[in-house]
Amino acid sequence: MPRIVSTRFLIEGVNDDRDTKKAMQPLFDIFTAHGLGQATFEIVPGEPTRLWIKHKVGSTPSRELIAGALARAGDYRVVDGPIA
Repeated sequence: MPRIVSTRFLIEGVNDDRDTKKAMQPLFDIFTAHGLGQATFEIVPGEPTRLWIKHKVGSTPSRELIAGALARAGDYRVVDGPIA
């Protein structure tokens, strides 16, 4: 059975539940094709939002892949990542 790990990206522009819902759909659209699993946003006031993505070892999502998906949803930017 493949090992599942999490990778974190720091995101600007995702500030509330509405942004989270809007940003999730383009992420889900790319997940299956790239071997990715679940995603969750962790919003902390005054800090960049953390995006956690679960995936198989060896299927680490690239910053460019995540940035492209988020850009399709709105004014959301990856400011740091990936960090396991």
